[in-house]
Amino acid sequence: MASITFLWHLHQPAYRTADGRAHAPWVAVHAGGAYLTLARSLLETGAAGHVINLVPTLVEQMEAYAEGRVDDPVLDLLCRPAPELAPRESSELLRWAFNVTPRQMSRFVRLAELESRRRAVASSEALGNWFGPGDLRDLQVLFVLAQAGEQAWRDPELADLANKGGQFSSGDHETVVAWLRAQPARILALWRELAGQDGVEISTSPYAHPILPLLVDTAIVRESWAPAPPPEAPEFRRPDDAVLQLERGLGFMRDRGYEVHGCWPPEGSVSEDVLRIYGEAGVRWLVTDEGILERSLERSLRKDGRLPAEIYAPWRLGEGPLLFFRDRELSDRIGFVYGRWQRENEAAADLVAAMEGVARTLPAEAAIVLALDGENPWLHYPEGGGVFLRTLVEGIAASGELEPVTLAQLVERTAPRSLDHLHPGSWIGQTFATWIGHPEKSRAWELLASVRGSLPEDRPVPEPMLLAEGSDWFWWLGDDNPSALAPLYDRIFRRHLEDACAAAGVPAPEAVKRPLKVPVVPIEVPISRNWARPVFDGRLTSYFEWSLAAFAQGGGQGTLRRVGLWADGRWLYVLVEASAPLTGLTEDRPFHLELELPSGTVESLTYFGGQADRSDRPCAVGRVAEAALPWDGSPGARLHVQLGEETLPVEAALLLEPLPVDEEPPEDTT
Repeated sequence: MASITFLWHLHQPAYRTADGRAHAPWVAVHAGGAYLTLARSLLETGAAGHVINLVPTLVEQMEAYAEGRVDDPVLDLLCRPAPELAPRESSELLRWAFNVTPRQMSRFVRLAELESRRRAVASSEALGNWFGPGDLRDLQVLFVLAQAGEQAWRDPELADLANKGGQFSSGDHETVVAWLRAQPARILALWRELAGQDGVEISTSPYAHPILPLLVDTAIVRESWAPAPPPEAPEFRRPDDAVLQLERGLGFMRDRGYEVHGCWPPEGSVSEDVLRIYGEAGVRWLVTDEGILERSLERSLRKDGRLPAEIYAPWRLGEGPLLFFRDRELSDRIGFVYGRWQRENEAAADLVAAMEGVARTLPAEAAIVLALDGENPWLHYPEGGGVFLRTLVEGIAASGELEPVTLAQLVERTAPRSLDHLHPGSWIGQTFATWIGHPEKSRAWELLASVRGSLPEDRPVPEPMLLAEGSDWFWWLGDDNPSALAPLYDRIFRRHLEDACAAAGVPAPEAVKRPLKVPVVPIEVPISRNWARPVFDGRLTSYFEWSLAAFAQGGGQGTLRRVGLWADGRWLYVLVEASAPLTGLTEDRPFHLELELPSGTVESLTYFGGQADRSDRPCAVGRVAEAALPWDGSPGARLHVQLGEETLPVEAALLLEPLPVDEEPPEDTT
């Protein structure tokens, strides 16, 4: 008989910034969905051998929702009566409310119908004409029901509404809102109940879920990638921050009465330096991926689809914590395979049979560990995951070959094997490539280092700085984890850095205002030394003044119509045309140009209140906006244009490609 342990990792990054605003609603939305499914299933079955890894930033935000300390605009859109929503608010609701998986969508015909209608509308400006108050109310209710998973048919408040499927009344909406708002307090109570259940252990991670090896020193990438050539890694070396993140996380959980013995290192990321940090903090066990053990032993372990007994034993480097290595194939069955099955009970039975098959090949003291995300898988299961979990617990209890135990119990009774070396890496490819190496990720590390270096060393590290060190912001940058919400997560990261500077009383670098995730729109910019320089008077003085320019068109959803560009080898000339008078420009909503040169230099100009911030740069605003920035015509420059609340291109930059021209300007006959 082999022991079996499941580690369920529950995590959300810090969507809430220092002003109390949550910029994404996922903590509250999943409180009554995936988190509740897992907790109820383990409690109802009296499950043993389960470790629930609660990340402090998730728990802290859940507490804030339960106590009413969060300003969540998206949650507000879900909860307000649909007839009260302004057109812009309706469009924002439509932007968020279809963020569901295909499996969730398939449960509600009306939701799929509304999504199909949204896709048929070419412009977001016209959405309000296609969705009336009844449609929006249906969308509010169905989004909550879809995210609720099996609670949609298990909780009495929701079951009738799930069967109804649409045409909801205002009373139906009020019922859903009351249920949704009650879930954060409900899940907090269930987590505490789980902590007291025999056979269940609560673990945690460093406070804001950072990649600790990279906080200690980003130079670790050289060893992690070897023998392959490593990527360029910006310098960041803050081992004290790594210690603080761990101490803060352990203290946070213990202050709430949780007895914590072990940790899931964020993303399974480990290194020898980090192991020492965990050991010095009193952490007794860690879990990471089987691939880390393979790289540490410098030999392949999985043969013919099976792993040897050594992967199912704890290991120790020196006097550090015990290391458990997850069975990747078994873990990934839950995370990525069984969600495609049509019957959850059959999937659970298949997993029990597979684990028994592994156990038969192992000595009695072997420890099979499955470790994975405890939230996202259930979003893809046909019945929301609860049937799978309950059947799994029952199957293990009936098995004569599997003994469910916690990792804390294993530490007490199992002698570890000795490691001479620990390969630095994560559960993804045994490197840190998901969080560093891509140009966007590198810019984020450079910005993080810049802000961290500006903070006073003789004062405590501000909370927002720790939040900005979290792993998720780097995960969404680059092109390996595409998401429509990636630009939002980029903004949250930079907002945390701004908040850190504000808390420390130091100015934030200009770079925090520039998106890191910037797709580019190339535009060929004519360059002529013969063409007459524009007259900067805020109006089109003559037809020929800008006839050489290349134009980038606006998106048709606001007042910013187009931007014209041409250059003379010294200056870049910029024309901005709008469909409404250029009035009402303020410090928060200015006319702003920013030109990033390939050298790293940034040339900028800001206009509001009747004047520009630079007297040495031509600028005039009237019927149109006209301005100039220094540019020698070098390729690779990026231009950002802001007019009030609008940008062009939206969430992107104009990539300037010089196009020399030699034509003479025609004679102006006006």
